[in-house]
Amino acid sequence: MVVAFVPTAPGALAEPTPTPFVDANGVRLLVPPGKNLDTDEQLETAGGQLLRDPMGQRLVTARTRFGVSPGNVSVEWFDFSWLRNNKDFPWFRVDKFHAAMLETFKMSQGDFDVKGNYSIEARSITHAGNEELYAQLGADQASSLLEVATSNVFHGTHSEQIPLARIRAMAPAVIRRMNKDISDAEAKQLTETVLAKSSRGLASENSPCLNTCDKATRNFQQRFAISRYGRGGTPESDASVATSKNVMSKATARRSRERSEKSERERAAAVGLRPPCETGAAGQPGGGQHGGPIMAMAAARPLAAPCSSERGPSSSGLAEALGGKDYGGVDFSTVKLRYLSDDPDSGGVRYSFSGQPAAHGTRQDLDSGLDVLTNSLLDLRTWLVLNPNKFWVNLNPDEPDRIVDSDLGQTNAGRALLDADFRMKRDAGRLVDPNTPFGARYWKELGVSSGSVCYSSRLWIVPGDVEVRQDGSSLYVLKAKLNVKTQAMKISAVGNTPCNTDPKATARNERFEQATVAPKIAELVNSSPAYAPIRQAFLARVVAQWVRDRHRDGHTTSFDRLIDSHDLGPAKLGGSWRPRSVYDSFLRSIRNGDFTYRQTARVGNSTVTYVMRTGGVDFSKLSTRKLSAARMDKLYPGFAHAARSSTDHPASTSDGSVWLGESAGSQPVGVWSTISTYVGGRTGLLVVLLAALGIVVFLLRDGSALRRKKAG
Repeated sequence: MVVAFVPTAPGALAEPTPTPFVDANGVRLLVPPGKNLDTDEQLETAGGQLLRDPMGQRLVTARTRFGVSPGNVSVEWFDFSWLRNNKDFPWFRVDKFHAAMLETFKMSQGDFDVKGNYSIEARSITHAGNEELYAQLGADQASSLLEVATSNVFHGTHSEQIPLARIRAMAPAVIRRMNKDISDAEAKQLTETVLAKSSRGLASENSPCLNTCDKATRNFQQRFAISRYGRGGTPESDASVATSKNVMSKATARRSRERSEKSERERAAAVGLRPPCETGAAGQPGGGQHGGPIMAMAAARPLAAPCSSERGPSSSGLAEALGGKDYGGVDFSTVKLRYLSDDPDSGGVRYSFSGQPAAHGTRQDLDSGLDVLTNSLLDLRTWLVLNPNKFWVNLNPDEPDRIVDSDLGQTNAGRALLDADFRMKRDAGRLVDPNTPFGARYWKELGVSSGSVCYSSRLWIVPGDVEVRQDGSSLYVLKAKLNVKTQAMKISAVGNTPCNTDPKATARNERFEQATVAPKIAELVNSSPAYAPIRQAFLARVVAQWVRDRHRDGHTTSFDRLIDSHDLGPAKLGGSWRPRSVYDSFLRSIRNGDFTYRQTARVGNSTVTYVMRTGGVDFSKLSTRKLSAARMDKLYPGFAHAARSSTDHPASTSDGSVWLGESAGSQPVGVWSTISTYVGGRTGLLVVLLAALGIVVFLLRDGSALRRKKAG
């Protein structure tokens, strides 16, 4: 089996540097307003231009570090050196203030009243090694700059405003410690002066919004963005987000290719694989138009195949889709692992994803789709190497030290579960909003005898109806639903709402929620795109349990060395995401009243206060219903054939699902220990995906060596 990928051709960075475009608000734009980037070539060119811009380079670095998050990424630079030996403030200690502000950005989100969840990182930089950036910013070579990168994960306060808000919150106290004779008002006024004169530069994926951010960031001497955002909620802002996302995707992929080619060769040699070699072919499989030499690597097992053959590189359903112009017509954000065949003695591993057809006119974000593929298999690794008693998350204000198991909290699977838990609480709060039809009914039906009654409950996600078909060494996942349970629960840390408990009313309300609220939330969890990560993680959990059961029953599997090994390997997240940030957001939501409503019942003028929901996700226990071949064929016609044949070419079933598969030869004993080193080079999707399992084979379109998804 052969792995193929297309690197950037030598000299590909030689696109002409465009004349800078500065809009009416003084923001330098990479893509001028009205310019459409309709082709991959245009996007590739823009991505290269972004990488050649010093401020743009830092923006790409920040996006790579934060990963594919739903928010905007920005980078800001502050230069406090003008205060050194300043005659108006002779007592001001620049180094002390700079160090204090650096520590400010390392503090927990819970220490600041900043709306929304976000990621933030800061560091000090000097002129050495940053000459071009200093020149672009007009910074003094002798000064140290404070560089702050931010991503607003859940679209709260805009990323450009978050560092400014943190400085405004902490700087006055630092100033007063330097000069005890200064008043609070004077310290705040000086903080504004410091910000006005120290804001050296701002780079953002989208230009500061005209609603609030543009005015708030006018003090920055240099402002740069990929595209013009305009006012939020307009066609212009939607177009800006799409443009910046596509350009950034090309830039991050390009940087990955440029940085990895040398290390790929070195690691390939280190693990005994043939070094990359040119086949002499142009273009790529599937009719792609990017050109450049095809690099091939024998990766199924060391020295298993030459770099070229009369038949050319091996193909598969997944390879064809990734190599085609329309990516096989599949919406990659919907793909889920549904089939695995594991026969180490003969056929090795075959697996397949199913996904929904892409809507007409959908512009695919290939990198995000590839992240879904990678994360599905890395989730499978997580469920294999960790004990099932670790498969839980818990957001409860009474239990700040029991958010998630420490091992699971380092993985994409843990993040998917924790994010889903938080989202579920917010969705439940919106569902019972008394200003909605359902919420009005909810409050009308809540039972109360007299006085003020509090009702709090636990709402959590568990495995639901799961149907599989086991055919020897093959597993077909036919159905994998998630269920939502609810239960009344007394919570101590609910704020300052005094109330009594009414056992009868509590029991009635619990039954009411089980019959009404839980099914609606379960429908969201099983269908909303926002919950796709937990659904994909759950499919991997089902497959992992089958592998575990076969191993327990004495069958040899390709994953025996991984099971319960606690070796997360590439499944361990990079980036700045931490479970505590989600918990802090949860506490802020409680303080902001996201889960609390106060209603006055008309009967008896009694007051009912719905306080909040705790909950969690628990995947520790999983039961499946095994169907016979005849039953599967009746309920899921064509499923088995599509899954098996998709390893050779894309296949479809009567429900419209598209199946994309791949296969890998079984590995010699001990190969994982060497492959795990090789995966760090991110040679291509094949190595990254199947190295997550301990096996290697795949094909990657247009040379975009897949980036391991960073935490956002």
